[in-house]
Amino acid sequence: MTSRPHLPGPADTVGGFHVDTGSTGTGRGTWEPFVDTWNDRMGDLYPLPEFSASAVDGFRGTMRSVTLQDTVFNETWSASPVSARAVGRQEHDHIRLYVGLRGVTTLRDPHDQDGDAYVSAGTYFMHHVVTENHFHTTPETGKRIFFFPGDPLRSLIAGKPRTGRTSSPAAQILMAHTSMVQRTASSLGPAAAQASRNALLELAKGLILDHFDDREPTFTPALAEAAKDLAEARLTDAELSPTTVAAQLHVSVRTLQRAFASLDESFSAYIRRRRLEEAAEALTASGSRLTVSEAAARWHFTDSSHFIRAFKKQYRATPARFARRLT
Repeated sequence: MTSRPHLPGPADTVGGFHVDTGSTGTGRGTWEPFVDTWNDRMGDLYPLPEFSASAVDGFRGTMRSVTLQDTVFNETWSASPVSARAVGRQEHDHIRLYVGLRGVTTLRDPHDQDGDAYVSAGTYFMHHVVTENHFHTTPETGKRIFFFPGDPLRSLIAGKPRTGRTSSPAAQILMAHTSMVQRTASSLGPAAAQASRNALLELAKGLILDHFDDREPTFTPALAEAAKDLAEARLTDAELSPTTVAAQLHVSVRTLQRAFASLDESFSAYIRRRRLEEAAEALTASGSRLTVSEAAARWHFTDSSHFIRAFKKQYRATPARFARRLT
């Protein structure tokens, strides 16, 4: 079964459209509505290359696009390989950023690089696009592709492609901002859309320069989101703290605290709450034999008494009573 794309209506202030097909979906029936919508909304600014018939007919995956005025990013997850070729010599003038999430995307001999560019999971490639190039992907590929207007970034990157790891502080914060925009795109008004677009461009500059202005208020939501992402991956890590996360993001602890100032809780409180939530889930899991003392140790509370007090404050029940109630 193939789903229809969401096509933004006249009232939309932020463009967004997507298609989603399962393993039994019909490739062309899924692909063509997306491409038609892209060409209608963004084709004059960012024309698409020609995709191979096998890629179109055999496509299995999801595609989602979010547009912020003259800036757009796509996220694609494909179980099937995708290939495209440049047609003619149409001139471009924009900046394109490829971010690898899974598998490998190969760009055949970009004009500003000697040889092919390979974008694997955890890496990025960013360059000034003057002419389209061939590309192909492996099966089981995930990637984000950003299209930026040329004027704000061209002087920084023309003739000098950038490659790097998505674990760099600048990349993490840009990705965190992108995820926030994806989640909130449908509710952004004109002013918020403009601010999101401007922040995305400034963060792209930061990626090129490998530095961003951590005093810029526009970036504080993305900084807080990036800190949360890092914390989520390290909740059972004894070294997790505002200090270690700030160091990983190359900002001061004070800057990190300032990013959380407008939220309902501090970063330390966020870590504590998420550790308690993970502990509660583990204690009530089917067949769980986790003891209170083991939970306290796993999520790095000082001792069982400290864990019980914190747990009771959050859930209004001791861990033992909470587990009995939900199991």
